[in-house]
Amino acid sequence: MDTEQSEDALALRQALEARLARCPIDETWGALAEAEVLGICVPEAHGGLGLSCAEAAPVFEVLGALCRPTRFLESSVIAAGLLSDVASERAGALLSWLSDPQFVIAIAGIEPETVRDLRLDDEALSGHATLVLDGGEADVILALVRLPERVVLVDARGEVVARYPTIDGRMAADLRFDQSRCDILSEDCSASLAKALDTAIACTAIEAAASMRQLVEDTAEHVREREQFGQAIGRFQAVQHRLVDMHIAARRAGAMARRALAACANGSDRRAALVSAAKVTVAEAGRFVGQNAVQLHGAMGMTEELPVGRYFKRLTVIEQQFGDRDTHLARFASEERAAS
Repeated sequence: MDTEQSEDALALRQALEARLARCPIDETWGALAEAEVLGICVPEAHGGLGLSCAEAAPVFEVLGALCRPTRFLESSVIAAGLLSDVASERAGALLSWLSDPQFVIAIAGIEPETVRDLRLDDEALSGHATLVLDGGEADVILALVRLPERVVLVDARGEVVARYPTIDGRMAADLRFDQSRCDILSEDCSASLAKALDTAIACTAIEAAASMRQLVEDTAEHVREREQFGQAIGRFQAVQHRLVDMHIAARRAGAMARRALAACANGSDRRAALVSAAKVTVAEAGRFVGQNAVQLHGAMGMTEELPVGRYFKRLTVIEQQFGDRDTHLARFASEERAAS
């Protein structure tokens, strides 16, 4: 980024931090709406800000630092990215609604293992989708139907079979489609989906790195106050070394996340490799920082009394989301072989 962009990013991050820090967790979405960032990646022609995914990084930094899981990723980044590549009146209408805080959009099948026997028969959708975030409350469901050689994007209505909370405090649902009427938005969104998924991984990596930095700060403060054998445990050399290792891991994760997000924004031919490298780094660093933060907080680490448990749970979700460490390690190796 150039200096002006960096100053803009800093200003946005500071403004969001001030706004979100003084509002309860359940009012986070409303605060984001008041900050007018819900349409940050929506084209200006549809009422959004028309900014790149890289320029949304400050939002994810703040959400990560405060550990505020929301539907911002699915709505403002993934759905915005998929719909922006569709030239239809319906897609345009959905894009314009993404800036409305009352509008809830959910995506079924963003990860292949969450759909079962999902199929299209003309303009009717049948099958099941599990773990659809906000699926029980959604006004619109975007379903991704994976066919042998393409991915079809449809706007469908499904029956809610079950609603349940996720470990990081969000709500998900299992949906059933039984010859449900749907609108086919794109006959093949394979390229758009690949880019949207890579962008989502890079954005969650930014969020995770911010969560790790906050965990390091909170843990450093805690060990300065927690006493054992008559002195603060922060004075023990082993604890100091552990904190340094946690700090290095968080910094490394942040650096890789920024490179990956820049590659997504710039259309780099190294996008896939850099995104997978960031995912592997964040998965390893998140587990290391999270586990050590819990350990250094002692028995209080996983209680509701301290926020460290919330951060650890959120990092655990991010570690598994959009492909785990081993999946992305294999993809990185494949991309490197192809490049050489």
